[in-house]
Amino acid sequence: MAQYTVDIDTGGTFTDGFFSFGDRFEVVKVETTPHDLTVCFNNCITEGAKRFGLENVSDFLKETKTIRLSTTVGTNSIIQRTGPKLGLIVTKGFEESLYQDGKNPILNFLVQEDLIVSIDEEVSESGEVLKSIDEAEVKRVTKKLLELGTRVIVVSLKNAHANNQNEKLVRKIIQEDFPKHYLGTKPIQLGSDISSRSDNGVRTNAAVVNAYLHRDMVKYLYKADEGLRQKGYTKPLLIAHSNGGVARVAKTKALDTYNSGPAAGLMGTRYIGDMYGLDNIMSVDVGGTSTDVGLISNGELTFDTESSIAEIPVHAPLIHVLSVGGGGGTIAKVSPDGKIELGPESAGAVPGPACFGLGGTKPTVTDACVVLGIVDPDYFLGGTKKISKEKAIDAIQKWIARPLNISNEEAATLIVDKIEQIGADTLKQLSNERGKNINDFQLFSFGGGGGLFSAGMAKKSGIKKIFTFPFSSVFSAFGLSTADISHTYQERVDFQFSPSRNVGQFITNAKVSLENMKKSSHRDMRGEGFTPESIRYEVSLEVASEDEKVRDIFFLPSDVFHSKNEQYLKEKLQSIANQLGSNGITIEFIRLNSYVSVSHFALPSLELVTTIPEPKSVRSIYWKGNVIDTNIYDIEGLKPGHQINGPAVLESSNTTIVVPIGAKFRMDQHLNGIMEV
Repeated sequence: MAQYTVDIDTGGTFTDGFFSFGDRFEVVKVETTPHDLTVCFNNCITEGAKRFGLENVSDFLKETKTIRLSTTVGTNSIIQRTGPKLGLIVTKGFEESLYQDGKNPILNFLVQEDLIVSIDEEVSESGEVLKSIDEAEVKRVTKKLLELGTRVIVVSLKNAHANNQNEKLVRKIIQEDFPKHYLGTKPIQLGSDISSRSDNGVRTNAAVVNAYLHRDMVKYLYKADEGLRQKGYTKPLLIAHSNGGVARVAKTKALDTYNSGPAAGLMGTRYIGDMYGLDNIMSVDVGGTSTDVGLISNGELTFDTESSIAEIPVHAPLIHVLSVGGGGGTIAKVSPDGKIELGPESAGAVPGPACFGLGGTKPTVTDACVVLGIVDPDYFLGGTKKISKEKAIDAIQKWIARPLNISNEEAATLIVDKIEQIGADTLKQLSNERGKNINDFQLFSFGGGGGLFSAGMAKKSGIKKIFTFPFSSVFSAFGLSTADISHTYQERVDFQFSPSRNVGQFITNAKVSLENMKKSSHRDMRGEGFTPESIRYEVSLEVASEDEKVRDIFFLPSDVFHSKNEQYLKEKLQSIANQLGSNGITIEFIRLNSYVSVSHFALPSLELVTTIPEPKSVRSIYWKGNVIDTNIYDIEGLKPGHQINGPAVLESSNTTIVVPIGAKFRMDQHLNGIMEV
């Protein structure tokens, strides 16, 4: 029997919902409520229930089998600097450097310098405890931190990645000497629990960032989870992780959730790519302030092993999404040498672009689209928001057209050209990073502004085919609906491979490690309510080149170590070394991802029609130097099999797709649009 699924992506401006029941889906957008993100989360569910004719949310939740959530709460904590007061315990001698050269970026705002204390202890690089903990010293520095108002204590000791015995001892002493009724709800986080990196500075960064994000995230997620339970939902709320899976709140670290919205967009890209049999896909998600670009290579997600959060290196393996300036609200200006520049300033939602009439006077990308005629001021967000073409013209004329002595339309064209070029350059950069030919890629376009600019981005970069979707405006929420329950386990290996090295011992050790990880997976999945038989596995290696300048993650068949095929593994490792341009490589980590499938929405497959679609209206639009009376189509009125030749504009209540001169657009059997440029 069909049941509802709910997938919600909380963004900075809007909270997006993708709701499904059998082969029916509904798309919901509500305003994000930054003061309390559970409000927009609940509003989104209420609105989704109404779309299926249920006014009583409890009735809806009783018939719901899965709720997944991706959240920007961690991002917001850093942007708004709302994290708690952190105390940091490090090894003596590293209070100022925090294990790195130069000023550590976490000192900018995450940790006050007077809340960094040290203890005299020592662990060798190989993991031998050379000096144990002095209990009295630990009590003394902890008392100091608590007296200065510390809300969370982070313990990050040198070389704890090799042996975290001293870190664990510090935590034990604190918990015994300052019991819960004294400590209250002040958590103690160990660097070695958050990161296994051998770089002491990076591991400390990761622990501090996680601690800074932790309080706001836990407060929000547990409140959301508890709110669902009170309304009759009996299953756990599943939280999106930035590595591509979901897990319940209790199995989620703050660092896991960072950038999980854009990551969900790429998960959806891979899911639909699999359906079409596409191996190489790029995605472009154009929002209000930025454009997120991602890449699927050989059918696999690509990971960033040297990731940073707010310019703080944490090196957590996150799905690689490149965020560049340039969205609908980005402000355009003329540079001193007469060129168009976009950003980094954004008009935001309030006052917003000049055309919003809320006090914004600077020209934005949205204003340029209004001036050209590709955005209809009477049908913005389906006509729910009236905007002013006159105000858009005034802003473009004052700040762009007059200084350059060109027409308003020419000025608007330069602005649109600029955002298209930013997107195209980023697409080319990503394909070059992977050593790929961009002509081998298809482009998936989503986000509120994706359809406006994706044809231009594709044409300027060399991509020939673009896919658009009926849920483009909430694509990250849709992507979340494709996620399975996942837990990741890892172990440091530090195995140096060269063509002459025997890999037999490495295989034996890896086999033992993976068996231990599987036992952990069985335990954790039982906690989620699943049996070991329902789990599927994915094995990956994180490797570094000989000079340690290049790192990457490579996936292996899950049974590779059980078959103990030394020759196959040797050839695979040599091929990885070749890809990294290195004679030998160091395998730094072996990871096991364990997954259990949960409900996914299956795209409908409908019969194609042979009729010719009727435009809903005709509008004068400025196309690269010419004003042309252009057919305007209602996206929701298009049927599978309908074909449209450019120039044309396709509109719906939540997105606009530009089909430029010479391009061809068709609606396929899954209600996805395929455009060739």
